[in-house]
This record gives sequence, C-alpha cells and structure tokens, in this order.
Amino acid sequence: MQYLSPSSLSGEPIVTPLDKKAIQLERKKLFAELELSGETTIEMNGRSFTKNDIIQYYEDLLKEDGLMYHSVVAEDPVLLVFLETAHIGRKENFLRNPVYTDEQFINWISPYFCHAFITYMNACFLDPDEDGLTALLKNRLLMTPADTEKGWQAVIKIVMGSISTIGEYYNATGMLMLSKVKDLMEFRYIRLIQLLPSDRFGPLKDKYALCILQASVYTFNKNRQTGNYVSTWLENAQLLAASEDVKAQIGKKREELEAVLIPQEGGPVAGGGAAAPAETSPWAVIKVIIFVLLLLARMATCRHW
Repeated sequence: MQYLSPSSLSGEPIVTPLDKKAIQLERKKLFAELELSGETTIEMNGRSFTKNDIIQYYEDLLKEDGLMYHSVVAEDPVLLVFLETAHIGRKENFLRNPVYTDEQFINWISPYFCHAFITYMNACFLDPDEDGLTALLKNRLLMTPADTEKGWQAVIKIVMGSISTIGEYYNATGMLMLSKVKDLMEFRYIRLIQLLPSDRFGPLKDKYALCILQASVYTFNKNRQTGNYVSTWLENAQLLAASEDVKAQIGKKREELEAVLIPQEGGPVAGGGAAAPAETSPWAVIKVIIFVLLLLARMATCRHW
C-alpha cells in the first residue's frame, strides 16, 4: 500500500497539527474539481484514485489516530519522502520520535513502510546502491513482525533470482553468456548482499558464495585467459561467505588458482600454457661480454691517438 500524504491530494503544504475542518474543505474542493473535469479518476504520485478511493482515504484521514499519525509523518521530511517515493538519501535519517516505538503507530504505518521498503530494495539491487542500502538499514524499520518478514522475503527472492541466473550459466553450457552474469559476481553487487543482516541471510550468503565458486571454476576451465577475472570473483565470494567452512573452501580454491596463474605471469599464451621466457640467460651473458670487449677496444684506440 503506497502512502499518500494529505498535501499530495490537496496540492498545499501540510500544516501541523492537521485540522479536521480544513481537511473536510479540501475533500469538497477535490470532489468539485473531479466533477468539473468530467474524469472518473485522478492521478496522484503515479496512482489512479476513483471517487470511492478518495472517500475512503478521507474517512481514514479524519479518524483521530489517522489524523495524528499523518501529522507525525509530516513532521519527518525524510520519512515522508521515503513513504511516498521509496527514496532515501545518503546518510539521511528518520527522526528519533518516541512514537516510532508505539505499537498502534507501527500497526498503522507498517503497510505503507513495507510497500516502500520492497520497492526500494528492488531498485537498490537493480542498480547497485551501497550508500542507499546502508542508509536505510541504519534506520529503524517501522514494520510489524509480519510485514518485516514480508519485506525480507522479497529481498530473499531477489538474491535467489541472482543465484538461479548464475547457476543457469554454469549448468547449461552455452545457454547463457558470461556477460549476462558477470555483474552479479562483481563487488558492487556482492556488497549489497554482504550488508544484509547475517542472522537472517547467513546461509543464503554461503549459498551465493558457493555459486560464485562454481561459476569461477567453470569459467576458468573454459578459458584459461580469464584468470584475473576469476581471481577477483573468488575474492568477492570469500568476502561474502558467512561461515568459516565456506570461507576456507573458497580460500583453498584461490590458492590452487594462484598456483596455476604464477607460470603465466610472463604473458598469456593461447591454450593456457605457460608463457615462454623473454630471453634465455646464456645469450644475455654473451651479449654483455661482447659489449664489454667492444668498449675496451674503443678505449685502447682512443689512447693510441
């Protein structure tokens, strides 16, 4: 349920505390505008409202608790923007209002907050936003236990979808290109999962890390020249893993990869073979000796003259 503040309907700034008579006048004014326009709906914040929707909205608004709670939200501009647009700025915080711990207030605001939370999480993972996610998780999540679970389940669905995509890449050979999954193993995406609370997401972090491990092994075996990419992905996976066992498993695989990559440091070779040395040592010594002899000969000539 998307939140809509009284000011969004009236088009006027909210004056707190909200006044019942002023709200009733605004309702009549809105109904008159709707009838004059000949339209059956009105658009507000990307939502369509019918006359019945408006009637129900104002009935809820005119309830004593509803009126007071809308006033509370109006006094917190960061919370107001988050509820209406599912956006929170870097390092922004909700006010530390004592009413935010009140059970009745939480029951009232929870459906609105849950809607904004799910919308925001989808946006964060679609275009990885570490600062935005950090800002939200540092604030109090104003939801009931049921809506909190609903919100986190939506995040689990996002992460499981990414795991499924990576799994499709290394299980169905040739069906999914590396370019389609590469971003899901880069640090800017992994960092979002890392920020999620480990008490709830620990097992899922391990599952994601092991999925990256499988994809890395598959990618390297398919093309040995991807060693640098694979090394970075394995490092990301080890950072993401929640359990020590999974960290150790990935660490061992990283060591194996480094042992293979060391002979290739002279330069990549087609087929993954070791790079040839730039020049053999005996020839280098001979060239130095010839240079010294020529230098001595020239010095002797200069002395003669």
